[in-house]
Amino acid sequence: MDLQNISVFGLAGQKMQFLSERQKVLATNIANVNTPNYIAKDIMEPDFGNIMSSTLKMNTTDSKHMSLGQMNGVTAGKVYTPKPSNALTIDGNGVIVEQQLNEASKSKSEYSRMITIYKSYKSMLQTANTKINI
Repeated sequence: MDLQNISVFGLAGQKMQFLSERQKVLATNIANVNTPNYIAKDIMEPDFGNIMSSTLKMNTTDSKHMSLGQMNGVTAGKVYTPKPSNALTIDGNGVIVEQQLNEASKSKSEYSRMITIYKSYKSMLQTANTKINI
């Protein structure tokens, strides 16, 4: 049985993949804390709350409508450089270590939550059907 075909497992897997990519971006930001003119980057999170968005096509009736996964011209899952909210250092660096560590901690917590969800649903499936070998 392929667990990725079950929506809960598929969404949990996609979320964990996104969080892994976000950790890489945040680690790069922290590694460049002393690099002159480096501005912290981030990655746009897809809308995981809407399960049906992956299966339904949205039609836009006006050229001003946004498609799913786009916000302010940034496509979900793409790395972008947000406008710095704080003053840059004298060498032009825009990385605030505390902020990046806080975001990395949030990502780790969300990743752990996705693993818990994944394991819980796997356990429920195994309880419901003892013939499933996962």
